[in-house]
Amino acid sequence: MARPNDEVEALLQEYADLVAITGGDAFKARAYEKAARAIGGFPTDVSTLDAEGLREIPNVGKSITDKVLEYLSTGRIPALEETRAAIPPGVRELIAVPTLGPRKAMTLYEELGVSSVEQLLDAIHDEKLRDLKGFGPRTEENILHGIALMQKAGGSGGRILLNAAMDVAEQVVAELSRLDGCEGCAYAGSLRRMRETIGDIDILVAATRSGPFMEAITALPYTAEVIAHGEKKTSIRTTKGLQVDLRVLPPRSWGAGLLYFTGSKDAEAL
Repeated sequence: MARPNDEVEALLQEYADLVAITGGDAFKARAYEKAARAIGGFPTDVSTLDAEGLREIPNVGKSITDKVLEYLSTGRIPALEETRAAIPPGVRELIAVPTLGPRKAMTLYEELGVSSVEQLLDAIHDEKLRDLKGFGPRTEENILHGIALMQKAGGSGGRILLNAAMDVAEQVVAELSRLDGCEGCAYAGSLRRMRETIGDIDILVAATRSGPFMEAITALPYTAEVIAHGEKKTSIRTTKGLQVDLRVLPPRSWGAGLLYFTGSKDAEAL
């Protein structure tokens, strides 16, 4: 089971990678790498710490503390999302492939000129990846698996039509609603706004205890991969390649949480 520390470590490491590959400050990238490792190896659950407690972790300063608290309270780090948007479109398409990280995507883009999933498949079939440092037959297998998951979800953009996403969401809501302690369960985000295509599915549960629901979603028969597992948020990928994010809210926060995680009709898909 992944701890919140592991989730935060992965996000800070991704941010460090993205800062580096977009030509950002090398010192900043290294600072986030050091903080990521420190948080990943810290014995105390970071979700139980306040700002002062987080700053006691080696290499974690105010800016990184603010980002960690932001993620723990909202499930998002806007600075990370903005940095993701700053990389070349071709690399963004490659990063959308599950199992292919930003550094490898940038290497493929710079060394082989690969800027689409189709070109990536051609490069794998021609065994061009094997000449690159850090790549090999096992890497090829992992990338092909990620592409297969994404294609099942409805295309190289990783989006899926509304009706197909609705089917998955309704199944998840039905399963979680049966659990003891569930005082409310609904889908939110772009699906609740009824957008034509969906990038991923946001599910909210109102309950006093999050553990049973976080465990239940990972054990569903159509769960193919657990992306992140924590007390406040768990993300899975289904056998059809669609990401489902589950958040458990206190019952008193249900209305406000549903509004917050759904957003406005004009908002971009979550």
